[in-house]
Amino acid sequence: MKTNLIITASDKKYGDFLIEHWFASLRANTNLEHIDVAVLDYGLSVAQRFYLQSNGVIVRSCERDGHVTSIRYRDMKLLLQEHPEYQQVMLCDSGDIIFQADINILFSEHTDQFRAVCEDYKPLVSIFISNDFFDPEDKDRLLECFIKNPMINGGMVIGPRQKMIDLSEIVNITIKDKSRFGPDQVVLNGYLYDKGFYRLDSIYNYVIATAREGIEIKKGMFYTGAGRLIAVVHNAGNVGTFRPIEHFGYGPSYNILKGDVYRTLKIFYESTEGLFKTQELFIDSQRKFKMTFRKFLKDMGIRVHH
Repeated sequence: MKTNLIITASDKKYGDFLIEHWFASLRANTNLEHIDVAVLDYGLSVAQRFYLQSNGVIVRSCERDGHVTSIRYRDMKLLLQEHPEYQQVMLCDSGDIIFQADINILFSEHTDQFRAVCEDYKPLVSIFISNDFFDPEDKDRLLECFIKNPMINGGMVIGPRQKMIDLSEIVNITIKDKSRFGPDQVVLNGYLYDKGFYRLDSIYNYVIATAREGIEIKKGMFYTGAGRLIAVVHNAGNVGTFRPIEHFGYGPSYNILKGDVYRTLKIFYESTEGLFKTQELFIDSQRKFKMTFRKFLKDMGIRVHH
């Protein structure tokens, strides 16, 4: 019986990429002797579903009543509750990720903790921290967490089965509007920073647009600017135009760097880095002011209400 599980989600639009690149690269580079693969099905074609099931993939039909990035947590929880045999679970994007090395090590080290990669530069995910998605008390807490900490990328997170169930529950109850892209990443960051996590090397979820080390592409293979082979390549971006790699996929005939887009993204993220530092200082100064003011009131004999 396999004790580890990789969960991803897809529909018909991304199903061919899932099969031809995500799953093909995973099988080619990772020993799956102890790993099962499950796909949360939000509208795969009959042919896509048949191929996956014929190749040992668990395919679970799910109701598409929101944005997949958010509702997949609900459906991951339901799947895991039915399968107590799995000990370690990975939730992974499938429409913009390929594998280039064996990832078994991720399932065997730091197994009592969440494991995830932090991005070097911080995308403006804070635009999703609004009253549309969150109650006011949650919004304030999540905004402070986001500003003060390196951003965990939610495209791949690993943890013990029960911790992943707990994470799923928190995402499900915290996000008010699950119809749009983005807020799941914010909740993930708030929860992992609250509960603790082990920070993985960036090569295990290498976000091309925000990786400070840069990239090199040789015969379709991705390396960091320092020449390290990237185990998990993530061509992230909600809008395809702003993804830095064109014809992204697994094989020597794929992967062309869009130089203008890549350079523009680098300049943009470098310029916004100072903004977050300024926001962090502002939050710290607010806290110090409140503490000083409360002490002043206490010294004056005025009761302070928290």
